[in-house]
Amino acid sequence: MTAQRLAVAVAELVAAQARAGQTEIAVRDWTEGLLDARGSTGVWTPTNVGFGAGTLSCFPTDKPSDRVLWNIDLGFVDVHPITADGWWGDCTRSFMRGDNPGYREALETMRHVHETTLAAARPGMRACDLFFAFQEALEPTGLLLLDRLNNIGHSLDRSTSYDLGYLDPWNETRLWGAWAVEPFMGNHLWGVKQEDVIWFGRDNCVVIR
Repeated sequence: MTAQRLAVAVAELVAAQARAGQTEIAVRDWTEGLLDARGSTGVWTPTNVGFGAGTLSCFPTDKPSDRVLWNIDLGFVDVHPITADGWWGDCTRSFMRGDNPGYREALETMRHVHETTLAAARPGMRACDLFFAFQEALEPTGLLLLDRLNNIGHSLDRSTSYDLGYLDPWNETRLWGAWAVEPFMGNHLWGVKQEDVIWFGRDNCVVIR
């Protein structure tokens, strides 16, 4: 839980304080400096940062660029700290700069879909069933699922990830332990994403924040 709470704290700080004129690379470096200062021993996959058109992809092989955050823009930061106890964190936050009604509506829609998906979590449910709950929430919005592997998350454990697969339409794995839930949605111009980790326990499910 320490790793995930660190991920959330830093992602939310950066989302709140990123400034127009900063590049994706500069925000990546700032983010990783904040993680180090707060006790991270490294990152298990590179920090992803996207602004503007850069929000259309969020994948481990993506590299931040010299693209600048505009004063009216969308952005995201996706952080992956490792803590001394060997656990991995994973948190994404999207944000807006300036006041664009379309962007504001997109963020509100994303948060509603995300929270609806989290609320559908039940101990021992199948991975595919949580995906279908997301799909049902997404359908009336008109937005598209942008993840290139057509999933909304993955398993997460001490010093490892993806071992039990993804939250996708085909995975019938029962959900126990930690799973990252990260619906990534948008259109042909921009994407918005929020990611939190759910702990699927014996009697209940807890979102680690």
